[in-house]
Amino acid sequence: MRLQSAPGALNFAAVSGAMLMAVFLCDGLHHLAYLDRHFAPHPHAVLLPHGVVVIAAWMYGWRAVALVFPAVILSGLMLAGALVLQPLVFALLLVKLIAVPLAFDLFRLAGLDARGVGCAANWKVLVAVGLLGSVLGNLPRVMFGPCCGGLEGWERAAAFVDLVAADMAGMVLVLVAVMLFFRALRHG
Repeated sequence: MRLQSAPGALNFAAVSGAMLMAVFLCDGLHHLAYLDRHFAPHPHAVLLPHGVVVIAAWMYGWRAVALVFPAVILSGLMLAGALVLQPLVFALLLVKLIAVPLAFDLFRLAGLDARGVGCAANWKVLVAVGLLGSVLGNLPRVMFGPCCGGLEGWERAAAFVDLVAADMAGMVLVLVAVMLFFRALRHG
């Protein structure tokens, strides 16, 4: 389902807008969790940006990296400041984005395409691609990122599992939202 006909600026605006919305929604939920620990016992239980990257890579292939990366940097600057511009953090963000289209390619090489009959989504493969993309993108983050530098091995493993689970929860929510959106378009 690659979008070839829409102008580049429209694609960029749509994908960047979705990414910014996902990042700021997650940040808002994160702050809400600090206000009421009973509302969300784990502030990073859902990371919506991973779902946006999966959908963007499904639709645009490798072009999704260029469409999403500026929004990731902009939102990072707004939320974390100059830390995002440090070479290691910048590289880890780029690796996290590249991991998803790479996962699509690896699945395609294995004979499993996320596009089913008539270019409809093969949701099982799409979820598996998202899982592999999350694993590939979070492993370097946990091993080399500034977030986990002082952690013991078991703590890094726990952080890795938490990140992958949060990515997958966010991806499932984004996939459901996209599915409901397209269903409403068909019936509306």
